[in-house]
Order: sequence, then structure tokens, then C-alpha cells
Amino acid sequence: MRLLQVHTRQLEEFNGQPAPPYAILSHTWQKHEITFRDISNPDHTSYEQYTKIDGCCRQAAKDGLDYVWIDTCCIDKSSSAELSEGINSMFRWYRQSRICYIYLSDVSADDDPFSDDSEFRNSRWFRRGWTLQELLAPMELIFFDSLWNELNIGRINRSLEPNRAQNLQAAFTHQEHYLNRLGLLYLLSEITNIPRIALDSGDFSQFCAAARLAWAADRETTRVEDRAYSLLGLLEVNMPLLYGEGNKAFTRLQEEVIKSRDDDSLLAWGYRLTPKTQPRLHADPVLAQSPSDFKHCHSFQKLQTEETSPDVPLTTTHSAMTNIGMQMAIPLRPIDSKNRVFIAILRCLIPGTFDHRNHLVLPLVRTKGGDKNHYSRAPGSPPFLIRREKLFSLINNSKLLFTLSRVPALWKLFITKPTSTPIYLRESTPMPPLSTTWRLSKRKECETIGLHIEEVISAGYEIISFYPPWITRRMDYGNCLDLRLGSSVPAKFILIFSRPGETENGRLSFAICISPKARRMTRVKHRSALEFLMEQSRGLEVDMNHHGIQHENLELGEEDSGGHVRRIHSIWFDYMFGDVRVKCKVKESSKGASNGEQEDNKPKGESYVISTLAEQEAAKSWGTGSSDSPTLK
Repeated sequence: MRLLQVHTRQLEEFNGQPAPPYAILSHTWQKHEITFRDISNPDHTSYEQYTKIDGCCRQAAKDGLDYVWIDTCCIDKSSSAELSEGINSMFRWYRQSRICYIYLSDVSADDDPFSDDSEFRNSRWFRRGWTLQELLAPMELIFFDSLWNELNIGRINRSLEPNRAQNLQAAFTHQEHYLNRLGLLYLLSEITNIPRIALDSGDFSQFCAAARLAWAADRETTRVEDRAYSLLGLLEVNMPLLYGEGNKAFTRLQEEVIKSRDDDSLLAWGYRLTPKTQPRLHADPVLAQSPSDFKHCHSFQKLQTEETSPDVPLTTTHSAMTNIGMQMAIPLRPIDSKNRVFIAILRCLIPGTFDHRNHLVLPLVRTKGGDKNHYSRAPGSPPFLIRREKLFSLINNSKLLFTLSRVPALWKLFITKPTSTPIYLRESTPMPPLSTTWRLSKRKECETIGLHIEEVISAGYEIISFYPPWITRRMDYGNCLDLRLGSSVPAKFILIFSRPGETENGRLSFAICISPKARRMTRVKHRSALEFLMEQSRGLEVDMNHHGIQHENLELGEEDSGGHVRRIHSIWFDYMFGDVRVKCKVKESSKGASNGEQEDNKPKGESYVISTLAEQEAAKSWGTGSSDSPTLK
């Protein structure tokens, strides 16, 4: 380890011996940074970026420290071995530092960090991948503006030394600058989406791997491999660096996590995630492609023991990546045996969801050409939360057991007993259902229904989820899907469409529900079609065997800041002779809705449905008193 002497401005090496107390610099790289080779050049003090090094050394000397560590000049990046050692050790070096100076070159001295559009909030430092560990690892953090003035937002101190607070209080004049100022923690948590407890203590051992990856979801690096390498210390793993491997680096990172500990939260990627493109119609990969896939997993906590996880016991075998796929033992139960659909119960605790009363589940499907214990992620069905009683009821199909499911002993006995034989989770084509004909259909040759979605796609909507996974795209039509049903049970097709909109959650979403005797459109808040189906568990009894034009209509509205409807999305579909055509028309609305009473009673900030009498009658068959949508619990 090399350190820069603050008085002589010379590098000194400490190999095989304890390093002296030192400060450490966190910053974002600019052009023409002073490197390891530059620091030995007597003219380096004339370089533009020397002011950053000079400010860091002056501040360390003021704090009574003789050494600093700066990544630009303390590592010889021309040596691949030294670079690899430095990156694998960097988290530890930041953790062992006495103090970390966070230098924000794009924040001016007169900035108010707590304002909504402050330079502090929009600083590039919060968007870089390497600075995540620099925020979480050090024991003490101080923020500085571009002129090396300490920002008036307080400090974060995570030290456990008993006399640390007294020493700091004696060293600084204003008490508002000490320790963990509550406002600073709230501000950092709001900007970074990292729970305050992790920012305050620096101890994130209770957070699972998915949560730690979620903290890096919105961060970027210059090299794609660095999105993985910058997370080594945060995930407590080590691995060699192979620049040039691209996205494989992130796959290797997840494999190292699987080797080091029992953490199935890596399978939670895609939770509440709205895809940038239409979901794949074939199996998704086993592991995530980037930290962005975990964006909404930032608060996930891991369950390690029977005492902390009475509902989901530990697995009986270790997990490992093999040439077949990911080998693991996990609570696995069928929910649609005819379609070969199963759900795996992940051992994740999500705060704010009544702890163990809700479970995070991952839909799986048997793979084509594999053994009975070979599964893949169900296409179009991301992980989702489900109430324990609902899950128990669907698996056992018994109202009595639904009631008894509230007894933890029965839950453990019937639901979460781990499989004795490990399963293999792989990326493979799902196995199709046994039959592809409509049950009781009067047209036996009608094995598929064509779903034409080109018009609704052109209106900005996208399919974010669908169920069951047996949906294919017609080769001659880019936006026409073929829906196939098994004949053993009266199954349903659920497709959820979504687009950005001025609503409470920032999106407009609706579901199309189709079955042999049902057709329906409704507004939804679910992001998973399977979740929507499991929560509703019933459909409309509209006979679709009577062919001819049948029309279904839905209208979604967007509000302006004054609460007036400014835009209406008219969505409808026609069913005729085995084809369903979805259409959409967006029109601007005059100030104030035509139905003023409906607008006044509507919850502010939410999209709403203008329903016809037929819609109201149809809604009742879903078991709800509302005229706009089924009850979503």
C-alpha cells in the first residue's frame, strides 16, 4: 500500500507492516488527473488537477494526519497485478482510513444541499459506480465543495471508539457539524435510495445481495466491467480482473456470491421492474445482466436462521453454478400443474410488508428436453409478493386449509418444507402444455387466438408481463401474438400493458384478461400478470364461443397539477373469429371532466376509469363494489 506524505508530497510504501493513520479522498475523475507516474515529476504541481491533491493534503494536515491515500496517484495502473490487488483491497482501505474527504467539484460554496434542485443532489459523485463503496466503507465522512470548503450539512461518523465523539467535539467549534446529523442521513438516503440504517452505521450485514446490488442500480462506470469490479468489497468477495470480458464480469460476480454464502436473493432480479423493451417470449437468464435489474430490491433483508425465518426454513444443500445451470434446494410448490408452472419461495424479508405474512415468490416452469428437476424462469412472470394465506389456498385448493394456514406449524409442514432433491435452474425453452385446444370450444380447429397489439404499442404502451408463458410471436407479424391454452382446465390469458403517465406511481397500466368464456379489460397496479391472476382468481362469464364482433372499452385519464383531467387514453379491443385486436386512442381533454362528480370523488393523483353501465355490471362479477376495477389487495 502506498501513501502520500502530506508535508513532503512524496509517496511512501507500507508493505508487510501496519500503515500509519491516514485520510482518504473520494472524488470523481476528471481529464488529466495526476497519476502515479506524474507524482514523481517535479512539474506536477503546475497541473490543473493538482489543486485537488493539494486541498486534500492541506485538510489532512489540519486534522493532524501525516498521510493520505488518493486513487489517482497511489496505484500504478500500468501494472495489471497491482491494479487487481488495489481494486480487491480498496473497500478495506476505505474502511481502515481515519477519515474520508468527499470532494464535490461540481458543487459551489453558496449551494443549499437540502433544496430540491441543489447542485449537491445533482452532483456527478452520486451517479458514479466507484463512489458507492466510498460512501459506505469509511468510518467518517466529510463533504467539501469545489473550493475545499466544508459543506454545512454535518458529518457522518460510524466509529465505535468510546472517546471518538469527545475528541471530535473538542476539535470542531460548531456542534451542528458533529456526528450523524439526522438531516444529512435523510438527504443521503433520499438521493441514493440506501436505507438510513446502512448509511448511519456502515453495517449492512443484514441486507442481502440483491439489496446491495440495488444500491448501484442507477450508477455508471466508464468501463462496463467496472460495474461489477466496483462492488467486490460491498459483496465481500474477491475475483481476478479480466478487462475485455464485458457483461460477463457481472455474471462472474454473482457466481462468486453464490459460492461464498447461501443467498437466493440473486433470483429476485426483475422485482417490480418495468422492462425497457417487451418481455422476452422465451426463458430469461438465470442471473441478472446488470445491477439495474435489482432497482427495487434496495430494502431486502436476508433470513439466516430458523429463529428469524420461521416461515421459510434454510435449504438442505449448498448452491452452485454447474454446466447445466444453478444447482440449489429451495421451497418449491406447483400452482398450475397442467401448465407445469411452479413457484419458488425466496428467503427475503421486505420491511413494510408485515414481515412473514407476505412472501416473495419466483415463478418457474419445467424446461423442454430436461429432467423433471430442470426448471427455468417463467417468461413474462417476474418475482412478486403474495399473501401467505392466498399462496396456501392456491396450492392446496382448500378453504379449510386456507383458514388453517394462519397456523405457522401447518405452514411449515405443508408449504415450506425444502425439496429433498436439488433442482437445476437454467436458461432453456419452457415445456409447452399437453394440449393446445380451447376447452369446450365449438371450433375444434381454433387452437390459437391472435392478439394484434400494433396500435397500442404505437401509442407508447408496452407489454410488461403475461401469463401463462405459452405465448409466441407470429413470424409474419411483428406485433401479433399467438395465445394457446391447455384443454385440461379452463385457463386464462393475462397480459399487462403499461406506459409512463401523470399518475401517482408515474405509469398507466391496464390488463387484458382472456379465457374461453371471459374477456375483460381493467386498470391495474400489479406489475406481474401471474400476481394479478392469483389475487383475482376468478373471471367473467362471457361466452366467447359465439363468434362475431364483440367490443370492450376502457378509458384511463391523466391529471395536471390542478387535478383536472388533461388527457384521456381510450383503449378497446375487438374479438372476431379467433382474433383479438387491441386499439388505443389518446385525446386531450377540456379543463374539467365531463363527469364532474366523478372527478371530484376520485382519489387525487391516480388514473381513473370512465366506465359504462356494462363496465359496472362486469366489475361486479369480479366480486367488487367499485365500478372501475377489481379490488386489488
